[in-house]
Amino acid sequence: MKLRLLLPLLALPLLATSGRAQNTESTAQLRRDFATVQQQRDGLAEQLAQLRAENATLLAEKEKLVSEQQSAQAKIVAAETSAVEAAEAVRAQKEAEMTVDMTVRAYAIKEQEALEAAKVAATAVEKQHEAEQARDTALAEAARTAAERDAAKQAEAAALAAKAAMQNELYAAQIRIENLARALAARSGISAPVASGLAPTPVAIEETDAPPAAAARAETTAAPTAPAPASLRTHTVAEGENLSVISFKYYQSPNRWDKIVAANRAKLKNPDQLRPGMVLLIP
Repeated sequence: MKLRLLLPLLALPLLATSGRAQNTESTAQLRRDFATVQQQRDGLAEQLAQLRAENATLLAEKEKLVSEQQSAQAKIVAAETSAVEAAEAVRAQKEAEMTVDMTVRAYAIKEQEALEAAKVAATAVEKQHEAEQARDTALAEAARTAAERDAAKQAEAAALAAKAAMQNELYAAQIRIENLARALAARSGISAPVASGLAPTPVAIEETDAPPAAAARAETTAAPTAPAPASLRTHTVAEGENLSVISFKYYQSPNRWDKIVAANRAKLKNPDQLRPGMVLLIP
């Protein structure tokens, strides 16, 4: 019985050590993820700055091309009297327009890339925030687990103390019952049956100052009203039965098996020693 009560207490330090190791590993993984997200964010910030610099360069080229286009248009106005110069001016204008169009398209592509980079940076920041929330949740869960573990230890200690107190009260009550039965047997001259293997200490009979005849009359008067010693039942353990099943059979509760163990302490010192064919006293 004592070994079975000590097993949960021996397992609690192992469970606490395992829980702390898992929480430490989870916190370390979150920190590594947080560092990775920060590195990605810094890289994306550098790419965004580079794209903005390229965007400024493209804008300058665009202004230059617009200036060249205006110059070409001026040349077209000046060369209206010359067909060759006009054709050349038209060709130059078309080339300038194509260049401007290509520049605008390149600018649009770069701007789209900048937007995508900004989205990626925002996603990285969101992941970082989620990682921080996950870390805070893990820390809160670890604290809650530690509190629950401490509460469970306190509850288990209280339950063990209550059970020990109940067992002590049961043993004391059984000893008192057996002492009363022996006292009644000593008064009536009938041998008292022993209710359990606890071998309680007999209770000494108090002597009175009354005369023998008065004492005899008192014993005769008290004998009919005294309760008869409780008779013990016996049960032969069948294959597959355990103490909880036997307790439920006789007490309609599977939790009174310790009463059967107490009554059979001489032959059943440990509940795990229950074997088929054993004859148990049922108090």
